[in-house]
Amino acid sequence: MLNRNRLRIRLIVLIIPLVVAVILGSGIFASLEARKALVRVVNRHMVYKAEQLRDYVTSEWGILNELDLDAQQEYRIIAEESLKSYAVSLLRGKTENIIAFDGDGNVQMRIGYGDFPDPEPWSGAQNYESLHQGWFSGTLHGEKRVGVAFDLEAFGWTVLISEGEEAYFTEIQEIRYTYFWILASTIVLISILIAVYLGYIIRPVEHLTQTMQHISSSQDLSMRAQIESTDEIGFLADRFNSMISSMQRSYMDLQHARDAEESSRKTAVQRELETLNLLGRVSDFRDEDTGEHLRRIGSFSALFSRLLGQTGREQDLIFYSAPLHDIGKIGIPDSILLKPGRLTDEEFEQMKLHTLFGYNILKDAESEYLSLGARIALTHHEKWNGSGYPEGLAGEDIPLPGRIVALVDVFDALISERPYKRAWPPEDAFALILEQRGKHFDPALVDLFEKNFPAFRTMLGLPDFSLES
Repeated sequence: MLNRNRLRIRLIVLIIPLVVAVILGSGIFASLEARKALVRVVNRHMVYKAEQLRDYVTSEWGILNELDLDAQQEYRIIAEESLKSYAVSLLRGKTENIIAFDGDGNVQMRIGYGDFPDPEPWSGAQNYESLHQGWFSGTLHGEKRVGVAFDLEAFGWTVLISEGEEAYFTEIQEIRYTYFWILASTIVLISILIAVYLGYIIRPVEHLTQTMQHISSSQDLSMRAQIESTDEIGFLADRFNSMISSMQRSYMDLQHARDAEESSRKTAVQRELETLNLLGRVSDFRDEDTGEHLRRIGSFSALFSRLLGQTGREQDLIFYSAPLHDIGKIGIPDSILLKPGRLTDEEFEQMKLHTLFGYNILKDAESEYLSLGARIALTHHEKWNGSGYPEGLAGEDIPLPGRIVALVDVFDALISERPYKRAWPPEDAFALILEQRGKHFDPALVDLFEKNFPAFRTMLGLPDFSLES
């Protein structure tokens, strides 16, 4: 079955991934840019602290120089303590610290590092040798830290203002998580909105498709598509309805014409059947004893046709055509046709002519019934062994309808009363038919007759044969 939601699914599969990709790409780009901006802000903040500390030391040391007190050890100690106090005021977080190293790498000052074990001297360590002014990122006393290093020439120290790397980037991670949830929520919301909007756009197309499918499967031309909008889809639905209306009118006109034609055809067939019945009664008029005989010939022949597996049309044809087999007897004088005794040879030769008379009467007709009746009239006295008349045909050269009527004509004639003979018992007539197998009659038809003889006997009491029975 046709998938009515295929267009909607295809559009959703096409559009939503594109929108998600754009949102995701822009989100990642914005996140990276935000990280860079935050790093720059934090760096400037840390550099600002370094500059403040260096300016403070420079100012304090400058005063000692002006007073010529810089060489005295007690004033140097006071200056160092003042430096430490000011450094403490610069720290804001628990993870920040300030460490000062002398030229040998020994720690001379440590501010805000109380949560860590006592540091060991950094003398001779490669990481200390790599420590230089500017940005610092590395491992300090077993912890990853970032910060700013600068020289305090007044004391001969290298000072490092640093913070734990994890804490330093905490805000960035929080921003990333927040942005991730915002991005995920945006994607879900946008996807839902797109799906709903596409449903709103595609729904009229789906309804139109459903209408088309219903009309195609049910042939119900009375159904119309619902016009839900005034856009191109609505215009398409309106044009579709107009087309279906036109088709419905044409179909109704065609139906009326077909009904009229069917009625005319039935009338013509009825007239033709009436003509066939009248032609069959011509023999009745000359010989009233053969009236029932003609009706039974039609019934027996149609039964044979059905037993042979022929179509209803073929059964119908032979049912109405077989009674015309003796139509040629209208050309035989009453002195011969109604003679109670045995015919002389001359009379019999004249009687044989009824096959040709019948054929000549019917041969030029365009009716299927009359055309078949002509062939039956000509060949129903031919015999399987070739000893029949008028042409001496043998075997399958004899048309099948002629072979059928030859058998049922003899059988019914035997069981019927005639001016020149008494009726035979059906069993005796049946025995004669079997005896003439391969001589007078087609062996296959005789076998079929023998196998279905009860049906023929039953039909003897049913002169009004019906093909539907």
